[in-house]
Amino acid sequence: MQKNVLTKAVAVALATLGAGGVAVAQSSVTIYGNADVSIDHVSKSKGSVASSTKYSATRVSPSATSQTSFGFKGVEDLGGGLKASFVLEGQLNHDTGGLSQDGRIFGRQSYVGLTTNFGEFRLGRQYAPIFYSTALITTERFGATDLFIEGGATNNLHVRQDNQISYWLKLGGFTGEVSYSPNAGVAATTSPARSTTPPTAATGQIIGGASAGTEDGTKTGRSFGLLAAYADGGLALTGGYHLNYFNDKLNASGYNVVYGTTPTNFVLDKYSAFNLGAKYTLSGSGISFNGVGGQGQYELVDGRDLKLDFLAIGTRIPVGEWSLVAQLSQTRFRNFTKGKDVGVMLGTDYALSKRTSLFARVGQIKDTKGDVYTGGGTPIVGGPDVVGVNFGFRETPVFAGAGINPDGKTTYVGLGIRHSF
Repeated sequence: MQKNVLTKAVAVALATLGAGGVAVAQSSVTIYGNADVSIDHVSKSKGSVASSTKYSATRVSPSATSQTSFGFKGVEDLGGGLKASFVLEGQLNHDTGGLSQDGRIFGRQSYVGLTTNFGEFRLGRQYAPIFYSTALITTERFGATDLFIEGGATNNLHVRQDNQISYWLKLGGFTGEVSYSPNAGVAATTSPARSTTPPTAATGQIIGGASAGTEDGTKTGRSFGLLAAYADGGLALTGGYHLNYFNDKLNASGYNVVYGTTPTNFVLDKYSAFNLGAKYTLSGSGISFNGVGGQGQYELVDGRDLKLDFLAIGTRIPVGEWSLVAQLSQTRFRNFTKGKDVGVMLGTDYALSKRTSLFARVGQIKDTKGDVYTGGGTPIVGGPDVVGVNFGFRETPVFAGAGINPDGKTTYVGLGIRHSF
């Protein structure tokens, strides 16, 4: 159920020197949320690296098909074409009842906005523009089994950013956004370990971690983004651009878990990416065909670039109360190891009501390790999902953090329920 608290503030009429005025303002606050919880089984094969280990577990997991969330949003009509608004949105882990997003109460979004006759301005923690470019196109809802996350979201700054300033413009079917952040969330040292404990020089934290967005007067975490989207009838087209600076941060913590040696030869300068997406929905049937693809590039301080391509396609087919969904994705290094990761996901939803659905998902991601990279004396193999996650400069929520071993595969099977209010 969606609860709306509607209030009207009517100013008292004042008569001064024979003149009076009445100001009328209308405000609304909405409480909303989404609950997504499942029981799943994940298994990870060992792959071809001797120090890698197998993994198999049955779990109760949150956010399999959509992100579990709760929030408050409000708007006040100020008159004259002006509106003030706010969003405070958090995320829960249903398996433990704890807060997600590194323990932040409103870690999903936390911003205040002002809409004018010339567009809308927002200040605070917000989604990245390139996130919308994919989210508007996917067959799913950016849950843990949504392979469209590969459409450019190579690190967390592609999803959410601290300290963001954004400007929005809507003209007919066109929506545009430009954003800037002095530090969207990059700490002095990065790590693949997600933890609520404060980062240290030894352990670091993930990109976009809870305290990674502190402004320090440097380019560390500085981010820029662009979004262009157009919708007309059953057709939707999107394009996104992203640039963030690491400011020569060492991204090494954690990689020794797999390879036994800390790769001190990797110091990131910046990351840039773009994507293009399209979605077409057949009139009457509701069947959609979806796709997003693009390129990304990590620039290192020694002049090397790690270049990668990403592509995801899918379809959603409604059949009465049922919906069938299928996705296929691939990410690959164009240079470096030339490794790649290929994912496939099949699923079905059954609507019990407009707000509640049962779901089932089956998926697998397979890594092809590619060539052995030995720069700096550290042997490295694997596709972007494997290498980036182990380094700490890439995090993908696919399959709820099950992970992938070099030249291995990870399989997911899950059943669950989703309810929105």
